[in-house]
Amino acid sequence: MKNALPPLSPNYATQRNRAYQESVEVHGKWPVEFQFRPAQGDHRRLLVVFSSVGSKYGFGNALESVKCNILRIRDHFDGGASYYVARNMDFSVTDSIQALIEDHMRRLRVTRDEVTLLGASKGGSAALYYGLKYDYKNIVASTPQYFLGSYSKGHGQLGDAVLGEGQPDENVAVMDAVMKDLLDKDTDLKRNVYLVSSPGDYQYEQEVRHYLPALREYENFNFLFVESPTVRRHDEVVRQALPSILSIVYSLTEGAAPRWGEVRIGTDPEDPQEASAYLAELRTRDTVLATLNRAEFADGSLRLKGHAFLPGVAPDGPTAETKRLVLEKDGRSWVYPLETTNEIRLYRDYFEEYFCEYATGGFAAQGELTFTDLPQGTYDVSVCVSSEDEGIERRTRLVAPNAVDRRRACGDSELLFRGGKGGLKLVKRSIVGVDSDGVCFSVTKAEERDRTIHAEGVFFLPGRNADRDGHAAYYLVLQGRTGCHSFPLGVKKNPGAVRPRKHPGDLGTYDFGYFSTGAPGVDVSGVPAGKYALLVSMSAGGALFTKKAGKVNLKKAR
Repeated sequence: MKNALPPLSPNYATQRNRAYQESVEVHGKWPVEFQFRPAQGDHRRLLVVFSSVGSKYGFGNALESVKCNILRIRDHFDGGASYYVARNMDFSVTDSIQALIEDHMRRLRVTRDEVTLLGASKGGSAALYYGLKYDYKNIVASTPQYFLGSYSKGHGQLGDAVLGEGQPDENVAVMDAVMKDLLDKDTDLKRNVYLVSSPGDYQYEQEVRHYLPALREYENFNFLFVESPTVRRHDEVVRQALPSILSIVYSLTEGAAPRWGEVRIGTDPEDPQEASAYLAELRTRDTVLATLNRAEFADGSLRLKGHAFLPGVAPDGPTAETKRLVLEKDGRSWVYPLETTNEIRLYRDYFEEYFCEYATGGFAAQGELTFTDLPQGTYDVSVCVSSEDEGIERRTRLVAPNAVDRRRACGDSELLFRGGKGGLKLVKRSIVGVDSDGVCFSVTKAEERDRTIHAEGVFFLPGRNADRDGHAAYYLVLQGRTGCHSFPLGVKKNPGAVRPRKHPGDLGTYDFGYFSTGAPGVDVSGVPAGKYALLVSMSAGGALFTKKAGKVNLKKAR
């Protein structure tokens, strides 16, 4: 054998990436934006996905379990949508899109019969359009529009993008005839067509039912009519029908075409008396809901948004509910009012046995939660919901589906709002933390000019990665006889300054371990004149570290 080693080859494992790869290819006149994900194992067919209005790529993460090749095409041509049919009445976009699909078919060595077209709403119309125009056998269309022109007209940016400036009526008429003309001309009735709609969607009467006479002529036409009290809006049809849609996609992309015929899927109509009795009984149970969806510090206060309500409905119908945020510590409590907000989909998120709308089941806090007078300490967070008309008042721990960690400076204190599924806590602690030798700290700049402080430097904790700007919160602290004053600092990526400060053998990444006041500096014009120690605090995890960065002498404002 030769003593010299061969050069490194690409690792086959790293080349087998099943993640979606986003790309743009020019076919004919138009660049076409798309995502492609290769098949897993021996699942060689191709699924082509068209998007609905407002979505970049269709079906989001819902197709993760589909094993075949997936090509998701974006409806974005010259800055606007085309319905996948015409951009400013230029129908050549269809040739570019079809060329992209054919190019992938060649690469993958699949035939037209091994391609499935899938879409919802605008994407459903596109799936039918390409299936009929370019002779694809397998079509899955949920809630497609039939009158493409009338639907586009006045529909936000879609109207001008598809119909042209001014959206003239003659262009509306041309686009309205597109689907009808394709169906009238199609003579190949040996297709597998799956149409999904619901009586809860106003577009069934407006759009979908116009497809039915022609589509019923196809050899394997299947119509899934979704019955559910949780389908009250157009976009909820595909959510409710998703298990059925996926089962069809699974079958078609494995080479089997199910024959369902025309079926109603979902639940039987609710019995009003049974529903009323169940929801009234649910109302009597010792339970209350409180979940947090959003939390942020802004303009000096904690802003919250979430859901809070008493489950069920009173026998006499919905009643007004009052909501309050409660902080508890050592047997004492502090109560803050919450605003009741309207929500449009809680009936779907919290459906239990029977439909209940919970139209006013939201809450918000937009500016009341400053906590300036709150003593330092750790507080359990709960929400109290009451219905005065019913004589009900219940309280429960506030929880969050995802981890929450929000921090900000508050005078001589730091506020932390943290927690998750197990509950949330508010912590108010001194803004001056531990002066530890275990942190890496060095000051690059610390100076005051005209009541503006400029400071920056290295500050990180070895062993705790500082590889993103959210790894820690930094504060500038002025400590003097007049009190303690704090200001937020920015986080900056500065590997040139940080890496020389790493200990030898430390494998951590700390490139964002750098604080900065930024070019404008920190305005301290509101701080009383006097001599101050200039400190920098770093809040990371449960720890707060503070280091001295120098001294400043603030003179009286002129």
